Amino acid sequence: MLLWNLYFLIKFGLHFAGQLTLSPLWNLGLFALLIITNPAAYQNRQLLSVLRYLVFTGPAIALLLHELGLVVSLALVDQIKALFGFSLDYLWELLKRTIQPWMLWSALLAFMLIRVLDRYLRISTIVAFGLLGLLALQALPFLQKQTETGNVIANAEPQIQARENLSPAERLALGQLEFQKLRVARDQENQTKLRDDENEGAGPGAVLSGFFDRQRTVALSPFAPAIAPDFDVVVLQICSLSWADLQYAKQSQHPAIRQADFIFENFNSATSYSGPAAIRLLRGKCGQARHDELYGAPTSSCMLFEQLRNSGFEIEMGLNHDGKFQDFSQLVKTNMGGTVKQSVAHNEVPEGVEAFDGSVVGRDGDYLRAWWKKRLEQSGPAVAYYYNSITLHDGNRLPNNNMNSLNSYPLRLERVLNDIQSVLGEIKRSERKALVMVVPEHGAGLTGEYGQLVGLRELPTPAITKVPVFGYWVAPGYVPAATGPFSVKQSVSYTALSELLARWLAQPSEQQLQPAWPVLLSDLTNTRLVSQQGNITVMESQGSYWIKAPGAAWKVLGPAQTIATAN
Repeated sequence: MLLWNLYFLIKFGLHFAGQLTLSPLWNLGLFALLIITNPAAYQNRQLLSVLRYLVFTGPAIALLLHELGLVVSLALVDQIKALFGFSLDYLWELLKRTIQPWMLWSALLAFMLIRVLDRYLRISTIVAFGLLGLLALQALPFLQKQTETGNVIANAEPQIQARENLSPAERLALGQLEFQKLRVARDQENQTKLRDDENEGAGPGAVLSGFFDRQRTVALSPFAPAIAPDFDVVVLQICSLSWADLQYAKQSQHPAIRQADFIFENFNSATSYSGPAAIRLLRGKCGQARHDELYGAPTSSCMLFEQLRNSGFEIEMGLNHDGKFQDFSQLVKTNMGGTVKQSVAHNEVPEGVEAFDGSVVGRDGDYLRAWWKKRLEQSGPAVAYYYNSITLHDGNRLPNNNMNSLNSYPLRLERVLNDIQSVLGEIKRSERKALVMVVPEHGAGLTGEYGQLVGLRELPTPAITKVPVFGYWVAPGYVPAATGPFSVKQSVSYTALSELLARWLAQPSEQQLQPAWPVLLSDLTNTRLVSQQGNITVMESQGSYWIKAPGAAWKVLGPAQTIATAN
């Protein structure tokens, strides 16, 4: 029982240090099974000892992960499979992030200490009394509450303390300026009645069902251009960039953002992985679908670029990577519809970073300039261009540099923003017209948070799915407002981008030359924050964020000591 006692004692320490919420009942059950199967009471001790480790190690690890707040699900298993595609350098970096040296030294010291004490004390008895004591401490407040209230109404919505509408990572990452900006944005959002909030008092499960019922009815009319388009639409989908990441990297005041024409401060990417994010963007003319509906055949009326094709645009795409990981390139083509031209290969331009899987990633500025050069040689119709960049993806490294991906992220982000600025300058000097929109896929999870390690994105929390979406109008004679970008503060998602494009195309050319951003961006379709990754859902309701994992009740997303549950 030496190693098992060490397992329980370490969890005691983590519990009292506030690093996990120990479940006494589950641990007592595991402890009882271990006592019953103690090899010392049987003849075939060695065989039983091996069998006991084989049988109980898995459940013990799963219980530990659950108590740490990590969600064990089939989606997590799928991501573990993806590890086989990662480079050895990235795997080593992930291991070092997960297991710190102090953890190993602490475990070794604890093992030596318990080995000595086990000669003089019955450690198993101490563990048993410790678990029983914790069970009594957890049961006492419940018994007191039962005495005070008489009974508890079954399935009632829990009363939770008022709290700031921020996830733990946002609290860690946001500086004072961005903190205040997001608070103002959320205050304004709360004043706007969401279109699906009639179930607000019925519990998070009913709210989620009502949300998706509403989203099934959201479908924008086909684009109706006032004139044949004489400008290009450029959509830059950037992997791994959220508001929290932007502040973490100290790039929230970069000129590429301050000089934008408009910015969505409360945009929800609705997912925390690249494939689903690309699908949701490319099908943005319809409402938000459930995650498990994303991989069905796309409907033509929902496909953003198919509708742009019908409006007179030629459709092109570009990736600064090979697109092979999880067959991303084919996924994009499928959801763009029809024939999609890709005029520049990712390896035709200088290397920007080495990817997490060891492949080469082209430098964004070089790639986009190469594409724009070829675009200027064309005499055909206007182009709607989709570009995907993985420069900021976790695990990527700068060439000829020893920094790991976390340390190099601020440098890579600054380079991406500089490249966007540079390409905008190229477009402006060409005397052509273009509407350019930057739409991050999801955040990088640089700060980590309760239940999620740094760099992991299994839980689609607001710190990962609230992303800075911004855009520019580039045209001869157009001068952006000196006051900075027009800010859209209400809660929106991809439908709002499609609605903006619809309004833009419906304008006559003279209005396009000097756009009225407050008119174009007012009263866009509100979308409640609902984010899904696999079978895990995070939703905003009643002033808090809620999370639903497989086999578990809804919980308020937050540190261990503030979690409440609901049916």
